[in-house]
Amino acid sequence: MLAAISGALLFAADYPIHAWPLQLGALVPLLWALRRMVGGTKAAAVAGGIVGLVYTGSSVIALQFPLPLGGALAAYISLLWMLLAAGAYQTMRWSQPWGALATGALAAVVEWADFTVLPIWGTAQAFVRVWTAAPWTVQYVAYVGVAGVVFVIVSVQALAVAAWHDRFARRSSLAALATLIGVVTLVNGARWSVPPTGTVRAAAMGWTRQQLPARSRETMVVLERVFAPLVRDAARRGARLVVSPEVGFWVRPGERADFVDRLRALAREHRLWLAVGWFDDAERDNRIAFVDPNGTLRGEYRKTHLIIGIETYRAGDGSLVALPMDETRLGGMICQDDNFTDLSRALSRSGVGLTAVPTNDWLQVKNHHLENSLFRPIESGYAIVRAASNGISVIASPRGEVLARSDHFTQGPGLIVADVPVGSGRTLYGRLGDWFPLLCSIALLLGSVATDRQRSRMRRRRSARAGASLERP
Repeated sequence: MLAAISGALLFAADYPIHAWPLQLGALVPLLWALRRMVGGTKAAAVAGGIVGLVYTGSSVIALQFPLPLGGALAAYISLLWMLLAAGAYQTMRWSQPWGALATGALAAVVEWADFTVLPIWGTAQAFVRVWTAAPWTVQYVAYVGVAGVVFVIVSVQALAVAAWHDRFARRSSLAALATLIGVVTLVNGARWSVPPTGTVRAAAMGWTRQQLPARSRETMVVLERVFAPLVRDAARRGARLVVSPEVGFWVRPGERADFVDRLRALAREHRLWLAVGWFDDAERDNRIAFVDPNGTLRGEYRKTHLIIGIETYRAGDGSLVALPMDETRLGGMICQDDNFTDLSRALSRSGVGLTAVPTNDWLQVKNHHLENSLFRPIESGYAIVRAASNGISVIASPRGEVLARSDHFTQGPGLIVADVPVGSGRTLYGRLGDWFPLLCSIALLLGSVATDRQRSRMRRRRSARAGASLERP
């Protein structure tokens, strides 16, 4: 029953309900049950499976996934929760508060494995994705990444359970809880106060497929009837950069020269940068074309991370585009790319302060994908201009603040414009990557060895006392 409650609370914290603060207490019933459980790791694994099925099963239904995909996803996530619960059954029995912190470390390692070992949607699979709804609470991901958020969320709840359950360790558990919250608060405050390196007025355009002209597969039709008017509007509103959605144009063999020439003419006419999402049918790949205000095609980025089983065209090789733009550097990723951290960290190391992110979503996943996307600017220290088809266009600061937003399913086609602070890139996470789950793995190994030795000493002492009592006359 307690495991099912945890699963239900995790589901309620996510979409479509999105009562995200519930996640801060969602695992308390499970951890309480594990602390009192006498059935061993098998019973704990069953409890974890219940959490996974209730949480993921409900989410799969809400997302309207096809049965084979939804069933496989629910089974996979439930298996991870089984592993976490089985391990937490052991760590919650370690000396407190170390056992509670070890439980948080274990969760961080399991979640890191989730979005790296079998990464269908990368960090969008992480249950802590919902915390970008309050970006001021997760600024520390610039140092520790998403796995660090998992550690904090689970450790806070494990420490609360330990303090309530173990009266002998209550004071130390509460002290550890206060210290953890204090450190996170200080780091968040320090990171939030970092000033931007400059400001760029940027624009993102977007739409749904149904809102395009009937001849939407014809490149020049979309260019003249949709794209060009929105570029003119962006220029009138003072934009320096305009970003268009992923595969906003399907450029057939023989059309490339005319298509690029028209982009160059628009950039020259309005004296602005263009980052244009398009599909090159001749090369069978998904691209961003970057055109500067002089009308020069400065580079093309090819989408690197494709959705398994859905996107079957040719993937890019991960080569970045990072261009000087006024007082900052401009980079780019496409849709699924921002579910992973390899490219975003590489852009951070390149000193990119602003990243164009053309995206193509669908109704059921638009909120989930956007929420995950907002981790990337915080982690990597740059702003994003996210132009979406069949989704939500957003302009966000390096702190993950949403400065402008348009859900094109409800607000129709159009343009968002904002003065966006740009960052310097080069965060600790950008440089070092997932060092934190590695540290957690080492700590778990050392803690396990120390706990085994402590228990062995206790068994020897009990045996010695029992032997001494038998020898007495």
